[in-house]
Amino acid sequence: MRKGPNSFLAHRIFVMVSGLLFGGLVTMGFLVTPSLFFVLADKQVAGMIAGEIFKNTSVFSLLFSVFLLIYSNLLVKRGFNQYKSSRWLLLVSIILTIIATFVLQPMMNDLRELALSEGAPVMQSPQAKSFATLHQLSSVLFTIEVIVSGGVFWLSSRLQVSKD
Repeated sequence: MRKGPNSFLAHRIFVMVSGLLFGGLVTMGFLVTPSLFFVLADKQVAGMIAGEIFKNTSVFSLLFSVFLLIYSNLLVKRGFNQYKSSRWLLLVSIILTIIATFVLQPMMNDLRELALSEGAPVMQSPQAKSFATLHQLSSVLFTIEVIVSGGVFWLSSRLQVSKD
């Protein structure tokens, strides 16, 4: 990366935002959500709260990933070619988030609502197998998203930039 105060600041902003994205996803997905199921006796309530957490996490992830994608495009246009690979990883992250948020989560919510309208929690209903399959797919996509965002953070934090 070029030397100079502007390049140093631009790089530090990218590292900070990518670190917030990665840390936020890890915190919500691997600390907060499992804690709900450990602490709450009613697993259906824990699942509904977890669903809300993941909906909010998806918005957070989309906003940060889109910002980083636009920012990395600007940096590449200014000659900082080190951010080219980050752009592809961010695009993958955005696509995974969109699939999970706008395809899988609504399908899971529909199955949950159908089961509740029939008077049973989703995991004790005829929809349990479909819900479990969607949940597993959603978990896999989220895990890949965390790995990809970790890759963005890793790549950006390895770049050497001086203040001069």
